Amino acid sequence: MAPLPPNSTPRYKVEYTVNGESHDYQLRTAASPAAVGTFIGALLAALAPELYQTTIGTVSFAADNSNIFLPVVTGAEGLIAGTGSGAYEQKAWYIDFIGRSSLGRRWRLAMFGIRTLAGDFRYAAGENASVTATIAVLNAFTPSLVAIDGGTVTVYPYANAGVNAYWQRALRP
Repeated sequence: MAPLPPNSTPRYKVEYTVNGESHDYQLRTAASPAAVGTFIGALLAALAPELYQTTIGTVSFAADNSNIFLPVVTGAEGLIAGTGSGAYEQKAWYIDFIGRSSLGRRWRLAMFGIRTLAGDFRYAAGENASVTATIAVLNAFTPSLVAIDGGTVTVYPYANAGVNAYWQRALRP
């Protein structure tokens, strides 16, 4: 498949802090800021038992065909989920939810701050109640949640976990 421009759909950038580090992820959707705020709250509530303390910061929006993100009020700003903080090396640990759009493009949402990596770096369907609940929340947000091609996303019934190579190198002394 030919590459698509990254600004082909409206998107929200969600900034968050976990284990003393700032991160962000993008959600592709044309939903209202209030609907996105409700979704972020449900996502965090489902995944909270598996997260170190995660605090949502600014949420910004970029319209389709624009690369300019402007802050919006979603109601999710300041939300806190999870507890405690991980060891220094756990700053690089993440969970990755993956799926595919109805038009065939890959989709993913990765979040840092996961407490465990699973025995084989994958949470299979039903293996972890919080991960299973989070996948249900992601799938429930369709048809609002879309991939880069604008197609509705179906999230796979498993999630991958791992150690991010960039953060692994950044944490080395």
